[in-house]
Amino acid sequence: MRAERREETAAALREQLRDAEAAIEVPDGLWERVRTPREDVTPAASTGRAGGRARRPLPMTVIAVAAAAVVLVLCGTWWLVAPSTGSGSVQGPSGGKPSSGADAPARPGAVTLRVHNVEKACRELRTLECALRVAKNPYEPYGDPGNSAGRVWHGDELTATCVVTDGRLLTDEEGLSSTRWYRVEKAAGGGGGKRFEGWLPGVRTRNSTEVRLCSDAEKPGK
Repeated sequence: MRAERREETAAALREQLRDAEAAIEVPDGLWERVRTPREDVTPAASTGRAGGRARRPLPMTVIAVAAAAVVLVLCGTWWLVAPSTGSGSVQGPSGGKPSSGADAPARPGAVTLRVHNVEKACRELRTLECALRVAKNPYEPYGDPGNSAGRVWHGDELTATCVVTDGRLLTDEEGLSSTRWYRVEKAAGGGGGKRFEGWLPGVRTRNSTEVRLCSDAEKPGK
């Protein structure tokens, strides 16, 4: 029964297709236009092979897609090799802005030193008992009451302009000795601290940056 129904359906479809084909009307002059070549179209060059087909020109859509791909490749290459102007890949003043005076060293060749106290119990305290002296003269006794230019504490930053290597020998609480003394400047602090200049013993810092030697004019009298 099912086979008979399928056959009837197929026959009905074939009949509808024949009717549709018979209803198609070919426009007048269509075959003449197909056989006659257009004058505004240039025939494609021959492939050079006998009986070879002429190459069809590429559709404009394909050409446009290829051009867009080339542009994307070129833009990507430029992005990879172009120098970055971000603040992450730029060296020196950030973002092309001139550096402020706070970032520049106070004097030519100046180095920032950080005060180091070997007594761990004093590193968090800013008491008189934990203060370290900055001397007026590196050639005078360090403990002399008149040889004090100011006080500093562990972690304070000082600006060193030069160093002498023949100062008075000084030994810290752990037995480290040195005759190096740095000519330093302490900026005025926000907590009322005054600016002062003096000489910091080499045993009161852990400097690893080269500092120039002081000239005779910069050294105090012995």
